[in-house]
Amino acid sequence: MANQQWRFAGVMWRWLGLVVVLGIGAQARAEDDAGRLVITAAQAGTELRQNRQDALHLDTHIELDVQGLQARVLVTQSFKNQTEQWVNGTYTYPLAEDSAVSQLTMLVGERVIKGEIQEKAQAQKTFAAAKAAGQKATLVEQQRPNLFRQQIANIAPGETIRIKLGYSQQVLYESGEFRLRLPLTLTPRYIPGSAIPGVVAGDLNTEQALTTGAGGWALATDQVPDAALITPVQQHVAAGETLNPVTLSLKLNAGVPLAQVHSATHKLDIAQPAGADQGQRQIQFARGKVSMDRDFEITWQPQPQAAPVAAQFVHQWQGDRYVQLMLMPPREVSDAQKMPRELILVVDTSGSMAGDSIKQARAGALLALDTLTSQDRFNVILFASDTRPLFDRAVVANDANVQRARRALERMRADGGTEMMSALTRAFAHPASDEYLQQIVFVTDGSVGNEAALLQHIHRHLGDARLFTVAIGSAPNRFFMRRAADFGRGSFTEIATAAQIEQRMTGLLTKLKSPLVRNITIDWPQPVQMFPRRIPDLYWGEPLLVTAKLAPWPSRSQPLITVRGTSAGKPWQRELSLREANNAEVTDTQTPPLLAQRFGREKITFLENEFYVNGRDTNDAAREQILPVALNYQLMSRYTSLVAVDKTPGRPKEATAHERALSNAMPAGATMQAVGYPQTALGVAWRWLLGALALLGLMAVASWEVRNVRAA
Repeated sequence: MANQQWRFAGVMWRWLGLVVVLGIGAQARAEDDAGRLVITAAQAGTELRQNRQDALHLDTHIELDVQGLQARVLVTQSFKNQTEQWVNGTYTYPLAEDSAVSQLTMLVGERVIKGEIQEKAQAQKTFAAAKAAGQKATLVEQQRPNLFRQQIANIAPGETIRIKLGYSQQVLYESGEFRLRLPLTLTPRYIPGSAIPGVVAGDLNTEQALTTGAGGWALATDQVPDAALITPVQQHVAAGETLNPVTLSLKLNAGVPLAQVHSATHKLDIAQPAGADQGQRQIQFARGKVSMDRDFEITWQPQPQAAPVAAQFVHQWQGDRYVQLMLMPPREVSDAQKMPRELILVVDTSGSMAGDSIKQARAGALLALDTLTSQDRFNVILFASDTRPLFDRAVVANDANVQRARRALERMRADGGTEMMSALTRAFAHPASDEYLQQIVFVTDGSVGNEAALLQHIHRHLGDARLFTVAIGSAPNRFFMRRAADFGRGSFTEIATAAQIEQRMTGLLTKLKSPLVRNITIDWPQPVQMFPRRIPDLYWGEPLLVTAKLAPWPSRSQPLITVRGTSAGKPWQRELSLREANNAEVTDTQTPPLLAQRFGREKITFLENEFYVNGRDTNDAAREQILPVALNYQLMSRYTSLVAVDKTPGRPKEATAHERALSNAMPAGATMQAVGYPQTALGVAWRWLLGALALLGLMAVASWEVRNVRAA
């Protein structure tokens, strides 16, 4: 009887232990999937990986036409179905964060199908109906201002479909240099929060996402509900391999004689066309085709005597004038403006920074320490899954403290998640002082999925500090980094390669000395809509850049605008005469000209920022304001999409189209494989530990039972 009781107890303990181990492991696995950056879909098997990477082949050609401060971009993507089955394709890819996306064309053989802007829900219905009917169709949706998701329906076996996407973006001018950057891949975003069971995104459940490859690698969480739509599968580019090949044709018309044209990211063939002026160049990649594994950046410098001091561009559309002004401020800085600084260095050491990015971050942060004087104060905050301030508060920048900070930066390694919220909170907790100019320098790749919550946090908790962002790596999240700097009343710097560290960080550190022009206002001769609404302080090398919409002014008149501010402690003023629109720039067609769409894009950005400030509860109000702007200027937005449908029947009714997704390349220089856990999932490691302890307990009970049985 006693032996039977012992055996019964042993069985019960074994079942209890098994339940505990499986339960803990399953919960840990679910939270693991919610927060970890899973680069390959190993959990779904080799078949899924091949489905995602091999079924569709992608070639991309980029045509760039740069005129002054605007760039027109036409991206042609060729999708070839390399299987013997009908295929529906999904491709998630980045564009510039200020892209004014307005054109979509689908080419099927000799047929050309023009896309149209529709309200997002309607575009989804249009695409779904065509997909179900076997028609070829494509749908392009904005997931973030710099991240887009494209679906293509009913690609026949062996067939190639070409998709042309047209947009414009702003050329940047700073410190005597023009700059243009085109994103070609992305750094995997860290997804904080707790997984929402059974939900991936929209109408996709977990099983559908894993079996079709259409849902990305991350599950929806309470902080990032659309996680599956912003996390495409990515793979490293093997040596000698060209993944997602891209070619380039760039026509540069700078409008001024050029001293130099250069790219720190790609080797280029640069030629001056025969008979062209000194400001024109024809440019392509030196290798012809290259992998889409890093952003493409190109810079050009005007000859010293040709450096612009002011520029204006005017277009007319449907009775209104659209104006863009660029004005360089004075460069005088008074000694009275040079206050002692309190520099708070916040450095990302998460897993996505592994490789070249952490080296660049270290070098940049060390340069920042070198600029401190004994009159300054500072602190260093390192963060990944947790936040690690070097000092409890800002300390005097004496030799001992600076050397301690240097040692901490030299020892830092990249590992863990990207919990930015706690790092920003700790940085903002440094009390402001009237005796110090408080500046927070935020060094990161910006690769997170909860951008809206972070921007809201910056707006609400920054106080009197200034936030300067430094985007690190070959494919950072420039949307978040630029918006964070805007919200933080600072400026944005980007470092793509090690060769840029000294130049770009020196430029930033020069800015940190003090703003050059404060309290800027513009007096217009008539009512105007202008963006940005509130002009930020200008730092060294930064131009004043505004885009505005005005009613037409009388012919042959030259209305004046007056720009006022404070520079070097003195009033500063500049007057400009608005010119007429050139005949070539005047249009009354239904298609908005470039400057009108730029104005529309800037207005949408302003309205989006209001949404970020006020939170998700204002989503309906944001939609009511953004939707009519996007439709009027024919732009993609969070509430509008581009859709194109070929009316010609395609897939036979008896054939089934299989879902496939294309992989993106991992950023060049990145060594990450899987990264971190969300803050709400910090219990994952503990649950695995508890599971292991439970298993050991189970083994001990079994051993005890065996001994008792033998003794009996």
